[in-house]
Amino acid sequence: RASLQSPLPDSRPSSDSVSSSSGETNLSSLLTQHHTTPTVSSISVVSASESLSPPASESASLSSSSSSHVLSIDEIKPIFKFEKNGKPKVLNIYGLYHLFVIVITMPFWMASMEMLHWLGNNIQGFDEDRAKFDYAGKLWCRSYLTLTDCYPQIEGDVSRLQDKVGSSSSSSVTAENGPGACLFVANHASFLDIAVLCCVLDPVFKFIAKDSLMKFPGVGRQLVGGEHVLIDRTDKRSQLRTFKQAITYLKNGIPIMAFPEGARSPDGRLMPFKGGIFSMAVKAKVPIVPLSLSNTHAVFPSLGFLPVQSGRDKLRVYVHDPIDVEGKSEEEIALEVRRALLRELPLDQHPLEVDEDNV
Repeated sequence: RASLQSPLPDSRPSSDSVSSSSGETNLSSLLTQHHTTPTVSSISVVSASESLSPPASESASLSSSSSSHVLSIDEIKPIFKFEKNGKPKVLNIYGLYHLFVIVITMPFWMASMEMLHWLGNNIQGFDEDRAKFDYAGKLWCRSYLTLTDCYPQIEGDVSRLQDKVGSSSSSSVTAENGPGACLFVANHASFLDIAVLCCVLDPVFKFIAKDSLMKFPGVGRQLVGGEHVLIDRTDKRSQLRTFKQAITYLKNGIPIMAFPEGARSPDGRLMPFKGGIFSMAVKAKVPIVPLSLSNTHAVFPSLGFLPVQSGRDKLRVYVHDPIDVEGKSEEEIALEVRRALLRELPLDQHPLEVDEDNV
């Protein structure tokens, strides 16, 4: 097992993609409608109370990270307070520095995307899977996180992840779901999650993303140009096409990255999973690789317009062993994934006790 803490590793490309936050809620309805095959069963949620009952062997890991890095409003020391889409937002001096870094670096990212897109469209055989195009976004994410002191610690089965996924080009994978075929899943607690994930996902991969994110500078261009899986939440036919597109990628050996909660957690705590997301892995017969993201909600909370504090010694990605889906129901897969994620999350990201009847 490898433990990595590196600013800009050459061997690990990264992709600025889009978070599949609320868009995946629609994917769940698509998936439950699409489940006409007897091998795939639809699920609604896995209750929080189930997830709070890990085996005894996991308890030591759970108690090892009991402190919270979440700042109070007084500790954030906001310079500006305002509303965005009816929700309160704050911006402090650290957020202003993030804004400065974004303004300075984004033009280089945008220019590189345009150049690679033109080359891909005009040179036959160049960047057919858009791996090089996405590499521009991965480099930007890693540069941005390094310059803002937010590059995450990466731990767990990193070497297995790299072996499992293979190289950064789908040309190296076999037709029968070669080493690149897998479904990445992670908890979703912050806008920062995407950039953090781009520090660990080396090869070409495709995010499941809501199409409304196409309007954001940089991110939207990366999504469309990188041919990621986009969901139109208002069009059920589009949702069906999205499901089929994701299955096609998996069967061609290209990993898919999804957030099974279907939305960002407002307080960082792991939420119930939406139904159907794991059916993609079952349908394509590929393993699932859970990724635990720690403390992104503390560094970039929902209240923040931009990050409110440094991520040094806080941000962490833990790569879990792949989970085999063969012979398992979706409920069993969901519970196994949930327990894996919770094993490496700090206690303040664990769900609170709730009444199962109200989940």
